[in-house]
Amino acid sequence: MTGRQIKLFLVDGSPGSLTTAEITNWTGHVLSAPRSELADLLKRDEAQRTGAYLLLGEDEEAVGNTRCYIGEADVVAERLRYHQREKDFWDRVVVITSKDSN
Repeated sequence: MTGRQIKLFLVDGSPGSLTTAEITNWTGHVLSAPRSELADLLKRDEAQRTGAYLLLGEDEEAVGNTRCYIGEADVVAERLRYHQREKDFWDRVVVITSKDSN
């Protein structure tokens, strides 16, 4: 099995805050942020693209005590704004898009 390198960038230098991730020779891009930093995530170019996203939050009745909502959108930022208003359970978001607009 060949190893792969994952490049993480802590946007403000703090673990647990807005983070970007890329894998060498992969066309995807991952953003992760706490709900409290959603506004910062929405300002990023990647959030304006088509992609998939996960909303994560604590749930004592769920397996692993984590509730996960998985969605997709043509413009991820628009859908996340909707979920900010309509879904209360989540406290972290993960967004998966391509590195460019293709």
